[in-house]
Amino acid sequence: MSWPPNTGNRRILVIDDTPSIHQDFQKILGSDRDSEAALASSEAALFGDAPTVRQAFELDSAYQGQEALAMVICALAENRPYAMAFIDMRMPPGWDGVETIERLWQVDPQLQIALCTAYSDYSWETMSERLELGDRLLILKKPFDNIEIRQMANALTVKWQMTQDAALKMSCLEKTIEERALELLKMSHLLQYDALTDLPNGTLLQDRLTQAMSISCRHRTQLAVIFLGLDRFKRINNGMGHPIGDALLKSVAGRLVATVRKSDSVFRHGADEFVLLLTDVTHPQQTIGIAEKLLAALRMPQCIAGHDISITASLGISIYPSDGEDADTLIKKAEAAMHNAKENGRDDFRFFLTDMNLRAREQQSIEDGLRHALEQHEFVLHYQPKLNLETGAITGAEALIRWWRPDRGFVSPAQFIPIAEDSGLIVPISQWVLREACRQARAWRDADLPPLSMAVNISPLEFRNKGFLEGIRAVLHETQLEPHYLELEITEGVLMQNIESTGSVLRALHDMGVRLAIDDFGTGYSSLSYLRRFPVDALKIDQSFVRDISTDAGDAAIVSAIISMGRSLKLRVIAEGVETAEQLAFLRAQGCEEMQGYYYSKPLPADQFEVFARSKA
Repeated sequence: MSWPPNTGNRRILVIDDTPSIHQDFQKILGSDRDSEAALASSEAALFGDAPTVRQAFELDSAYQGQEALAMVICALAENRPYAMAFIDMRMPPGWDGVETIERLWQVDPQLQIALCTAYSDYSWETMSERLELGDRLLILKKPFDNIEIRQMANALTVKWQMTQDAALKMSCLEKTIEERALELLKMSHLLQYDALTDLPNGTLLQDRLTQAMSISCRHRTQLAVIFLGLDRFKRINNGMGHPIGDALLKSVAGRLVATVRKSDSVFRHGADEFVLLLTDVTHPQQTIGIAEKLLAALRMPQCIAGHDISITASLGISIYPSDGEDADTLIKKAEAAMHNAKENGRDDFRFFLTDMNLRAREQQSIEDGLRHALEQHEFVLHYQPKLNLETGAITGAEALIRWWRPDRGFVSPAQFIPIAEDSGLIVPISQWVLREACRQARAWRDADLPPLSMAVNISPLEFRNKGFLEGIRAVLHETQLEPHYLELEITEGVLMQNIESTGSVLRALHDMGVRLAIDDFGTGYSSLSYLRRFPVDALKIDQSFVRDISTDAGDAAIVSAIISMGRSLKLRVIAEGVETAEQLAFLRAQGCEEMQGYYYSKPLPADQFEVFARSKA
């Protein structure tokens, strides 16, 4: 409902069976607008004040209670309610004043009322029993003068308006509080549930697992934690795009929830990892059936955006209380068992064993050590010479990282490189290797060594890093190494992830003058189409094929085919891992251009490599 500014609701209903009473109320509360306008103009002329806007009451008349009720209902329907009513106590032959008030308040509880009476028709106690006496009702004894009527009209209409304003403000306040409460609930949901799958997240996992352990302890039962990691999910995510990857994760979440019991819980723990909490486990072997059901459910092809996608998972299982008595311990041990399942072929499950914990601690120790190795200058590069099989000359070197830990000595790259990749530390480590290798290559050039190419392995994470190309340019500029002396080695798996983006990066490197080699060729896709499509300069035959070429006809045929294919595409072919004279003879006979391996030289520190290179010059 709306009213003119500064006026509020001034509607008054006069209810009395005597017509002269209505005329009296009209004289007292009504207004003669022409007279008032003339008076206002006179005041302005005499005193220089602006004309005063006098608020007038809007009066309506009803002669019986029934008629008044109909008018109040109509006013409410029109959204123009009455603010107050003057009601006579006696109105024969219809309702009296008290009954009229009862009926009016049933339809409009906010109506302010002045009950006009000259007789003690009802005692105050009787009226209290019939009416809810409060601040909505005033008693006006007859006879009354004009001032009483006007003051009561002013007071009760203003009170009605104030009540409405307060109710409106309270309604707005309640709405604001409700909206804020909903926002808090949404924020709480976002903090405790995964936005993609709507599964509870790691925050709720800790809370619910702790509660479940308390219940298990009280009832002397066991519970199981299953840590589930999807196998090769990154390949799907990178190869088919993140939208399909996200849809696959949602589908996986649905299958997991549908497979376990209603009393069990499923949580999303990481990008491609889930944790399942199985309560009321009577025996650890009981979880085997559930684990097998989970693996079977995920193996079934899933139709995602028109693609039939098959995916597997690796599961690790820990049991409360035998494997731990706190949430973090149980989750970590289940995760360790999951990694053990991945290392042993994937698409399987493992229970936690003590030696897994020892291995997990060792891996954590290595990761902690890696974080300080760069700052403490614990990394060094060794360089393995590459030999031209036709001329016997050294053509270049491959930079290979070594880690010297003061408390342990040299740590095998096979130990720390996978951990560096999993933790993301491979990116700063690879950047250091690139800078140091280029600096050393420039130093050998300045020392008048024969021109040598420097091969550097590029990790998948580094290749996908947004600043990869700028980093290459910056290092070449900083070290002043000519780009054609730098050869970047990239695996087939990296090339086949997001082919358009990969092609763009490779062409930019080629335009710089940097050379490109496919490392471990033959172990991945080995596709002629991408060799033609990408600006590749060399193929490196993986040592797993070279190792048995003198005894395994299959490996010998593969190596011969790679060499023949490389020559037909005018690509240099490099064999790695050459350790025997028989291997060397075979490679020469097949027309392989270059080799590296322990038969010729192991990786050497920079100073020893320089001496070796000068001796072969």
